[in-house]
Amino acid sequence: MLHLPRMNEASWRAHDLLRAYPARDRAAIIEHLAHLEDDQLEFARGVSANFYDDTLSMLRDTGRPWILASLVREVDAVARFAPTEHEFTVTTTARRLARGEVTMRELIGGSLEVRDRIHTVAVYTLALLLVSFSRKRVQQMLDKAADMTEAVGGHPRPYCVV
Repeated sequence: MLHLPRMNEASWRAHDLLRAYPARDRAAIIEHLAHLEDDQLEFARGVSANFYDDTLSMLRDTGRPWILASLVREVDAVARFAPTEHEFTVTTTARRLARGEVTMRELIGGSLEVRDRIHTVAVYTLALLLVSFSRKRVQQMLDKAADMTEAVGGHPRPYCVV
């Protein structure tokens, strides 16, 4: 049985993790997944996967192309803010995604620890956005997505963001 407030928190923490990466806020990146239980982590994984799908659709709709070398460089730049214990796995896996050596479907359903999967999806998705838009524009897009999540979904943030 899903306990809605717990999943609401997991959803918000996934959104806030996505917002913390382009802000280069390593402390927030570490904290957002730190205390989630297994079922909440799985829910957060789904939220990050949905955001990736939405990002791909938006990039296709806007016709924003990217260059593989630029994407790999951006993956490296974003991944360096991953929690230390996840940084190597996240960087390596996100690079493999960028090079087409692994698909997102394989990653999301794969055998990596769920936190590694969430961080990798976040890093790769944000790298895609950052090779197409400025950091400021990406942060604005993420803030707007959070506002829409609250307005449309009716799920206010269940914790204080400092």
